[in-house]
Amino acid sequence: MNEFSAITKTVEAYVVGMARGDAKLLAEAFHPQASSIGHYDGALEWMAIVDFAAACLDAAVPEGDPVPPWEIESIAVAGDTAVVRVVNHWAGEEFRDTLTLLQHEGRWRIVAKVFLHLTA
Repeated sequence: MNEFSAITKTVEAYVVGMARGDAKLLAEAFHPQASSIGHYDGALEWMAIVDFAAACLDAAVPEGDPVPPWEIESIAVAGDTAVVRVVNHWAGEEFRDTLTLLQHEGRWRIVAKVFLHLTA
């Protein structure tokens, strides 16, 4: 599998895991020490990934519903690091996320997620 395919697979696990509130998929996508950072409703949110996963469970898409739309805007790879811009919908709102990934122990994992709330 080439780097872009592997990175896309990690991003897909993130987006689907977030939409479904699937802790297993989120654990596959994120490093356990990752953070989710951004402004929401005028306040700074800086969440450990375990807290982010809990928030996803609270706003999960009902079983059987399609995963909300998402699209990778760009992927930039430099050695064992990558930056991905992805637009996605979560809990009925649109976000643009900048994901920083690190290839470690043979797999790509998100180490930081910085989001821009587009439907504010």
